[in-house]
Amino acid sequence: MTVADHLTLNELWRRVKKAKDPIEKHRFKVRASPVTLAVYHAKRGLTAKEIAKITLSSIRWVQETVRRYNREGPEGLRDKRHQNPGQKPKLTPEEQRRVLEALQGPPPDGGLWTGPKLRDWVERELGKKLSLYPIYRLLHEMGFALRVPRPRHAKADGEAQEAFKKTSPPRSRRRGPRGGR
Repeated sequence: MTVADHLTLNELWRRVKKAKDPIEKHRFKVRASPVTLAVYHAKRGLTAKEIAKITLSSIRWVQETVRRYNREGPEGLRDKRHQNPGQKPKLTPEEQRRVLEALQGPPPDGGLWTGPKLRDWVERELGKKLSLYPIYRLLHEMGFALRVPRPRHAKADGEAQEAFKKTSPPRSRRRGPRGGR
């Protein structure tokens, strides 16, 4: 593998010693040995397969790392995820305000707001088709939490349950877990 002359072997070594960013350090440094470098080994003339074996990485990763180093120099090995702003929001702040206003009242069909009801409202009122995931994420960001009543069996006898609670011994007096003998 050919390595560009951006840094000498000694300069590469110094970069590893000074690297603060763990991603940059990993790209320079080999996981298996704290004193060797992936780019350093490439500059020494090792093959991508040999470097991959030493670094416990894939051959493709080694090739891409050296290619990036050749193209961009030492700056190419930095972690660029910090500059990535991410995907822009699905709804504008004005649209989010309208959603929040709508959530203050009852849904159009009555009952309680649900993810699917809100998704349908957003599509109808704002003209944006969203899946449920961004709807639930939006609700979470707005401070809403899932509130669903505990399920009750349709044939449950409330009086019998209360009578049982009054006549059965407290759990702390039962033997073993869940009252087992």
